[in-house]
Amino acid sequence: MLLLLLSFSLPILGCGEKQATVGSTVSPNERPAVEGLSLDQSRVVAEYGYPDHFFISIDPVTEVRVERWTYFSLGKALDFDNGRLFGEETVEDRSSEYPPTTLKPQDFSLHLTPEEASALLGPPIFTHEARDGLLPENTIVVYEKAVLLFRDGRLIGMDTQVRPPSLPTLPSW
Repeated sequence: MLLLLLSFSLPILGCGEKQATVGSTVSPNERPAVEGLSLDQSRVVAEYGYPDHFFISIDPVTEVRVERWTYFSLGKALDFDNGRLFGEETVEDRSSEYPPTTLKPQDFSLHLTPEEASALLGPPIFTHEARDGLLPENTIVVYEKAVLLFRDGRLIGMDTQVRPPSLPTLPSW
């Protein structure tokens, strides 16, 4: 009898997965309230506003997009997998080191080119071509507000929690 009860309750319980505290149920008739964001992300923006910082990783083959939105003011980070909220974690307030960004997650898609990124973010501060015999060539582009990673001219990663390098001041002669 116990085995029979467990066989019915395990699929309902979800096998120990960490559940998000923000709701992530989607009705078939609901549409995202914010263009370019999923329904879960739109709900989060409605409740908390845009994140202080965010990180995006896009698999160049499957186009799976994973995001972490950090809210220093709330002491939390929210994780999304293709727009679906799947986790929440407590974070320490580092807003004194990283003031909130003015950028929005929906502005960064797999199809964003380096040229479009420069139009959005201004001229790059630094660009580096990363080459390794085992890995495909990647281009790292550092802007004042973000660091972007491109492969074959396509965005595969970005982070807004950056501090651009400061150049030493030269003595005036």
